Amino acid sequence: MENYCSNATSHWLKKLSMQFTFSILRGFRAKYYMISTHFAGRRLKFITPVDYIQSALRNLEHVLVDCDYYRLSWITPSKGNTVLDAGAFLGFYTVSSSVLVGSDGFVYSIEPNKLVIPLLHSNISLNNALNTRIIPVAICSERGYRRLFIGEYPAVSSLTPDHVDFHGGITGYIDVKCIRLNDLLKYIGFVDILKLDVEGVEDAVLREAFNELSRVGFIIVEVHTDVVEPLDVEEVLSKAGFRDLVLYASSEMPSQVLIYARRGK
Repeated sequence: MENYCSNATSHWLKKLSMQFTFSILRGFRAKYYMISTHFAGRRLKFITPVDYIQSALRNLEHVLVDCDYYRLSWITPSKGNTVLDAGAFLGFYTVSSSVLVGSDGFVYSIEPNKLVIPLLHSNISLNNALNTRIIPVAICSERGYRRLFIGEYPAVSSLTPDHVDFHGGITGYIDVKCIRLNDLLKYIGFVDILKLDVEGVEDAVLREAFNELSRVGFIIVEVHTDVVEPLDVEEVLSKAGFRDLVLYASSEMPSQVLIYARRGK
């Protein structure tokens, strides 16, 4: 596999100028930083609030420095692929995947937290990622509306309050619209690569979508082990016809396990 992240350790922080702040982030009340990093021969730029810059940098390192979602060649997007990013947050995976799939591919970016969706929009625009679409919903096991509990670091906001408590505590909540993965896959048709990071409901979401997982070629599931058992997710994927399951645990992510799998022929 080409090492897309080989130069990513050169990322740097740069405070936005007032002119740039008002032209790109008009109406925002907080102060923001620009994070810049190299990926696949491109310099990608991301806006993040000062309030959680250190946590955002760790998340960027997870995606674009350590390349945890791109560790295996067969789960790395290629030209023309359709990618579903379920749990997009600030758009690190959405934007980098949009680069890899090119103009003939497409990335669906799912993010329910209305507090970060404006930043996701800005980061997609900032990188001219025209081959993307944001869908502002939560992936749930049932349709309707549910309470999304907001964490001190918004990336760990979850439908499961125990998960948010485990990662520093709940600072508030918002009601979000839910869509089933089952319905989303029917709508899209076929997804070459599904990245599922739904903060503690991954097992329930996959079980609900079981009959439609045949529409997925390759899958990356971020399992949050404080509330979900990785072997339960592995069992669902195996029964759904996925093979070559690889579990990856990092000392940098003590409460997370990544599961990579591809559909059997």
